[in-house]
Amino acid sequence: MLFGTPFGFCFFSTLHGNSSIKAHSGPMNLRLRMHLPLVVPKSTLASNSSSSPNNTRPALGIRVADQVREWHEGSSIVLDDSYVHEVWNDSTESRVLFLLDLWHPDVRVEEREKITNMFDYARGKGWIGESK
Repeated sequence: MLFGTPFGFCFFSTLHGNSSIKAHSGPMNLRLRMHLPLVVPKSTLASNSSSSPNNTRPALGIRVADQVREWHEGSSIVLDDSYVHEVWNDSTESRVLFLLDLWHPDVRVEEREKITNMFDYARGKGWIGESK
């Protein structure tokens, strides 16, 4: 049986050229977040200014904890966003992703039901979101 993700989102994310999103983390580890790159500028390696000149990072990418990945159109990256992560786009063009939240596979069905009920209760009381 499938259950909704009460805290789940799906949305498009555009990161314009020469910009970044500073290191941050999600509020919980109940979900995984899938990043599906739809538009990815051609990337080249850019020197990482905080490292020695021999260390390079992709011009367009994501760092989750100590792992760095480069974006490739149509190849998704799934991450636990409760880990500290950051993204950057050192190119001059925009990149566009589709982001989708999924239940973390380690959350058991019984736990999903209880978490969903907890969110429904809080929503019904008007503590979060729109009340029913």
